[in-house]
Amino acid sequence: MFLQSSQKWRVAHSVAPLALLLLFACNDGTARLGAGGVPSGAGAPASDAGGDGGDSGPKASGINFTPASTLILHAKEVHELVVTVEPRGSFLVRFALLGGSDSAAGDAVLDASEAQTDSDGTARVMLTAPSAPTGFSVRASAGGKQTLLGVSVVKLGYTALEVLPAYNGPRAVSEWTTTVWAGMTCAELVGNPPPDGKLLVSAAPGGPLKLEQVPIGVDLAVTVRAGHYIGGCANQTALSEGEGNQILVNASDRPVNLAETALAVTFGPSDSRPAFDRLLKDGESLVEGALVGEATSDVSALLDEMTLTTRAADQAAFAAARAKQDWDSALAAAFGKGAARRLRDPATRWMTAGLARLDAPDTFLGQLRADGDAARFELRGVAGLTPDSVGFSSSLPASWSADSSDTLLMGTELTWTPSRLLTALADAPALLEFPEAASIEAALAESVDCTLVGQSLVAHGDSPGTYLYARCDADCAARSCTSALANLWQKARDASGSDLAKLSITASGAAEVGDAAEITALRGAWLGELTSSGQTALASGALSATSADP
Repeated sequence: MFLQSSQKWRVAHSVAPLALLLLFACNDGTARLGAGGVPSGAGAPASDAGGDGGDSGPKASGINFTPASTLILHAKEVHELVVTVEPRGSFLVRFALLGGSDSAAGDAVLDASEAQTDSDGTARVMLTAPSAPTGFSVRASAGGKQTLLGVSVVKLGYTALEVLPAYNGPRAVSEWTTTVWAGMTCAELVGNPPPDGKLLVSAAPGGPLKLEQVPIGVDLAVTVRAGHYIGGCANQTALSEGEGNQILVNASDRPVNLAETALAVTFGPSDSRPAFDRLLKDGESLVEGALVGEATSDVSALLDEMTLTTRAADQAAFAAARAKQDWDSALAAAFGKGAARRLRDPATRWMTAGLARLDAPDTFLGQLRADGDAARFELRGVAGLTPDSVGFSSSLPASWSADSSDTLLMGTELTWTPSRLLTALADAPALLEFPEAASIEAALAESVDCTLVGQSLVAHGDSPGTYLYARCDADCAARSCTSALANLWQKARDASGSDLAKLSITASGAAEVGDAAEITALRGAWLGELTSSGQTALASGALSATSADP
């Protein structure tokens, strides 16, 4: 590709005088060039290699190369030489490399010093041209005849260059790619790694990384890269033709490309931190308080809420019957020993079981992406629940940075409403205990036993055994109980009001990078400080990440 038309003209004109010198021979085919030949690939001595040696075999009437014109080759080019002997028959043809000096043929090689003709009287050998421009002859002899073929090795205008990448970083390399820029310097190439030149070769680590047809006589910029996450460049002064050209190119890691990084992050408080667990559990007292309110017992709290769920026109009748028939005592007696915590005990049991779900390595799921010059963490899940359902903010500002050892540092702050987290985590344990219930409110109604509530209040109603008051019977009372418990559970959800818990997080991990030096995987640890109700506690655990979907 580097031999232009003008160069071809110069080659043709430079070859002509040499061809004239090489092609002289006697009219009878006897070579006029004397000794001084260069040993062939088979090691035949120059003094007799290619001669007929006075063979007593059949005599030839002629011997010729086909074609007989001067052979023009490029350095290291391999070419088949064909010789025909007349008359056609079985002849042993000997070959030798000859020249005007001992070095004329350079490092040219014949694959054999002799060959037997076939039935057509033809013999063949392979010639490998020398690695530098020169001129020489190939002599073939058989049956007392010999002939010469002139060979001219011309300049290519280019050479080969072996590139040796030098890299000692932590990133895995599956393939190296090298390119060359003619007439350029590394300072003129913009990018990390620099862009590829027109000549490009790739190979596995340790494999040959050799650029062919590298232009000579011009300064070069030689680049190497692994994907687009490791790269380097070295300046090379003008080369000349010949073998053995090598260059060492130092390669280094491209800085982590955070702008192209998107990670699906998983972490959780899996390391044992008793103070952290206690502080989370402290929120249960807030929820319990919302269930009871200002009432002196769970029974009174339930009856107070049942009053509020009764139609406004009947609330006075409900309150009068409650006082007259002492429903608080009657219901407490029906509930028995656990009456004082009839609402709070199941709620606390479920919340405690639910909190255990937070002690896992995958409690928090989210995506970390670039957000301008900073980052943003999008929370996608908390203990298998949606962030909104457990009172968490889902879109959070974050910080991140990566050092030269591919370690990612990140930080963010999770915020949530404690009472909403506790009541949401209680759902699964409640439904596990009461699988027929459609919701935690229904499970609470089954645990409290609203059917028993209705029956007990009717037994002590204005019309014992028939009505509590007016025309409200046992079913009416059971429905009022169920509605009251649903209202109380909603109050428990909202118990924290606008108060928030905060978990400030810092994390670090060893990153793996992709082709553009973006982070594709991360494995590390995190440390957090929980602040809730004016108290603090530490939490920690493992953190991992993989490439996030677009």
